[in-house]
Amino acid sequence: MQTVFDYQKEGSLPILTSYVLLSNSPRRKQLLEFLAPHIQSVEVDERGIEERFMKEFASDDFLTRAAKTCCEISKAKSDIELLPGHIYISADTIVVSDGQIFNKPQDLMEAETMLRSYFGKSHQVVTSVCLRTDHSLDVFYTLAQIDFVDHYPALEEVIQSYIHEKQPLDKAGAYGIQELDPRFVAGISGDIHTIIGLPVAEVSRRIFAHQSFEK
Repeated sequence: MQTVFDYQKEGSLPILTSYVLLSNSPRRKQLLEFLAPHIQSVEVDERGIEERFMKEFASDDFLTRAAKTCCEISKAKSDIELLPGHIYISADTIVVSDGQIFNKPQDLMEAETMLRSYFGKSHQVVTSVCLRTDHSLDVFYTLAQIDFVDHYPALEEVIQSYIHEKQPLDKAGAYGIQELDPRFVAGISGDIHTIIGLPVAEVSRRIFAHQSFEK
């Protein structure tokens, strides 16, 4: 199973002096702790971008359309003033299940509907990343698959506990894999950090493989 896909690449990395994470996500911040990045919040019209590019990529299969659209959202988040020597890291995560994109649920009822829909099936999680400097652009996405167990009655209490205690409304697809009850998951293919929200190993490889870093 291929898990890493290039989307757009231009230029080459300059010598870096600083990292900037364009996200307020505590999960992404934690995953990049080893870089001690500066945090900068950027707001974009994610649903507007999604609507536009899902139409533009209509000739692709649904998963590829969704993944490319996810990349466009990440890229839009980095459309800011770029300072020399800084690398700006932006990302977006979506869940694709049954030919639909599952974003963050609007309420607990939608969150429960999403969570229940996974049982007995597989679904995909896409995380796109944009690495941008004033001299370069590298946009890619990673893919993971999660297989849920078949539903059985003893899981009802666990489902309700998750919905009402784990704050599913701030998570794409209504769950965070790191806090999901292990009784739900039959298997995972791909990098678990794709599901958490940032494929750290691939981000690090793309920055450091041909780069000397100065702090």
